[in-house]
Amino acid sequence: MGWMSRPAVLAIGVALLWASAGPAEAKSLRLNITADPSQMDPITESELIAGDIIRNMYEDLAGIDKDGKVIPVLATEWQAIDGGKTWRFKLRQGVKFHSGRELKAADVKRSFEALLTPALKPGASQVYLKDIVGAKEMLDGKATELVGVKVVDDATVEITFTKPDVLFPIYPVRIFDADVLSHGTDWFLRESAGTGPFQFVEWKRGENVRLKAFPGYWGGAPKIDEVVFLVVPNIETSLSLYETKGLDLVEVPPSGTRAVLKDPRYDGQTIQVPAAQITYLGMNQNLYAPFKDKRIREAISLAVDRDGFVKGILGGAGLPLYGSITPGVAGYAPVPKISYDPERAKKLLAEAGFPGGKGLPPIDIQATPVEKDSLAALADQFNKVLGMEVNVKIVERATYIKQLNAGEVAFFPWGWTADYPDALYFLSQLWDSRSPYDRVRWKNEDYNKLIDQAQGEPNAEARYKIYAQAEKIILDDVGMAPLYTRTQIWLKRPTVKNVDLTPFRMLPYAKVEME
Repeated sequence: MGWMSRPAVLAIGVALLWASAGPAEAKSLRLNITADPSQMDPITESELIAGDIIRNMYEDLAGIDKDGKVIPVLATEWQAIDGGKTWRFKLRQGVKFHSGRELKAADVKRSFEALLTPALKPGASQVYLKDIVGAKEMLDGKATELVGVKVVDDATVEITFTKPDVLFPIYPVRIFDADVLSHGTDWFLRESAGTGPFQFVEWKRGENVRLKAFPGYWGGAPKIDEVVFLVVPNIETSLSLYETKGLDLVEVPPSGTRAVLKDPRYDGQTIQVPAAQITYLGMNQNLYAPFKDKRIREAISLAVDRDGFVKGILGGAGLPLYGSITPGVAGYAPVPKISYDPERAKKLLAEAGFPGGKGLPPIDIQATPVEKDSLAALADQFNKVLGMEVNVKIVERATYIKQLNAGEVAFFPWGWTADYPDALYFLSQLWDSRSPYDRVRWKNEDYNKLIDQAQGEPNAEARYKIYAQAEKIILDDVGMAPLYTRTQIWLKRPTVKNVDLTPFRMLPYAKVEME
């Protein structure tokens, strides 16, 4: 098996203990995560591992089903008023928080206010709420009440915007019992405040996050007793745990796909679904002066052998990406292929004053440990094709994400998974310079204006044409280099039933059964 980190050894010990438990023991669904979540509360949530855990505890007004279609969740219906400038929501009756208190319209308002309070360090949700009347004042610290949210009665809430937002009902905004905010800033380490099928039990850093079934769940009590997310940094250890029945589900990262798909031991045990996830190469012009020249950025994009990358690093489990939207997401349209063209890349580099890469300052290409193979392949490509001195730098995940969000990483591959089934998720979150997740720090005012226009366009076909215009702007300027969209591959033990893997990752485990 080779050398393993201490957390991985601990995870194996714990998992083997569970695997040997008697039939009277709890039905535990055990799955791997490659690192500790960066956040564990619905306010600061802003990354993938945290989201995979949190969505089992906290819910939104609407959600998606196993086919990726929008469905009612905490709201049963919604209605646009004034062309989408105001939305009226009817809440589901009988929904209870994990505390036992019943969900009411006032809780929606209180949740939104918490998600816009600077002192609470709000994460991704603030982007969806920023255009509500009064949101700017809250984000600027000038107000404590969100005046654009009106509680009509216990089951009805109206939300008014400074400009129409026709997609607002499908945005993922976690609703929670804001009473917990009086319990301290680390309340989420001791209690659970959601309405979801599972509630928080404990987080042992470096080992696991444990959730237990919520018997009062409005959708019916889960048929399993708990979900345990084991921190297992590498796929070799995860596979060993799976083979010894220490894991019931295993998410296979790109570095492990080739081995898993070719191993007959796993025949009939894999789930494969294309991901609504892009992986792109970021080039921060504020941190590396040569990136200010479009010719340099284009040369880098042309120096990537996307087909070879998908075959080699992903083991064929993915598709080359030429735009910023994944196939299957509403608003996707094909874009021109970006061919692997070393000769043109070299020519562009020479035209920019760096023939053969001479004179280009050395640069680090950075990512987390799980991406080490991808980093090595990209660095090798740039060194060989362009003559650039590109060095690989591995950074601990939580630290890396903070640096990305702060615009402190110059050169990096990174992924982004859609949280709702519309192309605007990619276009507004990643490349709008007003978004906190514009990690490449690319800026184009014409692009931003198109995003505003799209948010106010109720006609879907007209909105998709605006998406195409916006996407063309960033692709023409090479604001980033698209790399690939991958196929999600999970291993599932035959005794586990009703697991739903969607293009938007796993649905909450509310309906899972274990034999």
